[in-house]
Amino acid sequence: MSNGLTEDGAPVPPVRATEPRRRRPVLVAVLIVVLILLLGAGWIGYRAYLARQELKAALYDVDAARSAVESGDTAKARAIAADLTRHARTAADLTSDPIWRAGEVVPWLGPDLAAFRTVAAATETLSSRVVQPLVTVAGSVDPRTLTLSHGRIDLAPLIAAGPAVEKAQTGFVAAQQQVDAIDESRLIDPVNRAVTRMRTLLDKAGGQLEAVANTAKLLPGMLGEDGPRTYLVVAQNPAELRATGGLIGSVTEFRTDHGVITLTAQSPAFGPWAEPVSHVPAPTTALFGTVVARYLQDANVTPDFPLAARTAAAMWVHDHGGVVDGVVALDPVVLSGLLKATGPVSLPTGDTLTADNAVQVLLSGVYQHYAHPSDQDAYFASAAAAVFGKVAEGGVSGSELVGVLADAGRSDRVRIWSSRPAEQSVLASTTLAGGLPVSTPDNAALGVYFNDATGGKMDYYLSNSVSAGAKVCRADGRVTSLVEVTLGNRAPADAATTLSTYVTGGELFGVPRGSILTRIAFYGPEGGLLAGVRSGGASMASVTGSDGGRPVAVVEVELKPGESKTVDVEFLGTAQKRPGVTVAVTPTLNGDGTTPVMGSPKAIGTIAVPCGPGVK
Repeated sequence: MSNGLTEDGAPVPPVRATEPRRRRPVLVAVLIVVLILLLGAGWIGYRAYLARQELKAALYDVDAARSAVESGDTAKARAIAADLTRHARTAADLTSDPIWRAGEVVPWLGPDLAAFRTVAAATETLSSRVVQPLVTVAGSVDPRTLTLSHGRIDLAPLIAAGPAVEKAQTGFVAAQQQVDAIDESRLIDPVNRAVTRMRTLLDKAGGQLEAVANTAKLLPGMLGEDGPRTYLVVAQNPAELRATGGLIGSVTEFRTDHGVITLTAQSPAFGPWAEPVSHVPAPTTALFGTVVARYLQDANVTPDFPLAARTAAAMWVHDHGGVVDGVVALDPVVLSGLLKATGPVSLPTGDTLTADNAVQVLLSGVYQHYAHPSDQDAYFASAAAAVFGKVAEGGVSGSELVGVLADAGRSDRVRIWSSRPAEQSVLASTTLAGGLPVSTPDNAALGVYFNDATGGKMDYYLSNSVSAGAKVCRADGRVTSLVEVTLGNRAPADAATTLSTYVTGGELFGVPRGSILTRIAFYGPEGGLLAGVRSGGASMASVTGSDGGRPVAVVEVELKPGESKTVDVEFLGTAQKRPGVTVAVTPTLNGDGTTPVMGSPKAIGTIAVPCGPGVK
């Protein structure tokens, strides 16, 4: 063996260097893969850069198109929409080629590429299926362009725009679904910011699109496209509060027929009836009594406006016959806003009603000048007819009218109910419906509603502030929500002698002249529990019950001139997972009667929720 031979004498074969040769193809393959990956990464990176530039331009165009539509420049809006479509389509193409899609399977890179592609696709959906259809009909569905001329609104453009608006709404839902499917938990910051910006844009545009879609869906039918309709406009008087805004002091009947709007009848409050004229759920009756269905003035002591409207409609039909297709509620603050659009109007009495004096005249001055209720009713009726006549004759800016109504809707001073289920279903999704607040797993929706129990018009002097907070105090994760209400009586110290009996109530219900007695109904979240009612740190007597599955506590607060009082009510949620809280509040005159707020929701303060030792 030592001489290089085998045992049988044959030479030993030489050792061949096979291992290095075998490694060369593997190394080549690895290098090729690395090269492909580098080229792929470069390709994806370059296209991502280009797509990002296109998306930035597209998102800028979305805002520009919206601004052009809002300013009424439809030609500019169409040009911007075309540019938007080009940018969005290019971004979608850049992020959907096979190499990009292959990159989406790479664990550390895939989620970001998929999210980027989804944002681009959603932008393309938004441009082609939402913006493009809408800009073609923008002038027809813009509520600001719908003006009354000789008591008529031309419905033809609005009806013709319906299919385009429906297509846009469908496309918008598709874009939302695309973006909602993105999981943000694994995204790098730049991509996460792009997703957040897209979601913010969709949230902002959603409300505007919904308003346009609701206009196209509701107005033709409600204005009599398919035949005459009859509506009641009920004037709510916040000087004598009711849960939805104020006592119903007068009712005006309007008829609509193919866009023509006609005032057909006016009536002061009518009734009462010995027996309820319509069905009211037992829980509502238990909380507020049978007056809901027996007195028109008390039909809206319930904060459930659809119920109050159905009840008022049944009362009208009971006494006047016919059919009521819907009810609209508004107050003198809205009338004041309308006067900003119409300008001053002259009344048969010789008075001039203006935007500056309407609230004071209608909620205070009329009671000083007219002692008899029938004279007051006649004054209110003439004011309503005069303002309607000014609007109906034309020449009023549609933009101004829509602005007034939008402000009124945001501050809950306009409510609308339709007897047609399909229309009511659309209304239910808007701020105009006035239904009971609806909670979500992230938010406890509470309600604070005021009903006058003085029997006068003293709420002209009632001030109020509302604050709320929520916190998880319990080991089981249930959310504790707290709402705090402070009421004040700002009537003059000598109100008992200087204000008329009609204003003070004349001790009709045992309330001293000049004092204000208010019933506050506190509504908790659906399925929740009432945990406590306190004032000044001590437990407070209350009437408790439920309404629509919500716990309710009703308390009474009596205040002398200059006096104030605070009430705290605590609820325990059973469905909420996070400590969000919102509060719906009866719109009031906010205290001094001269500065009613319209145009923004009433400010709700924030308070800390103390977690007591026994809550866990």
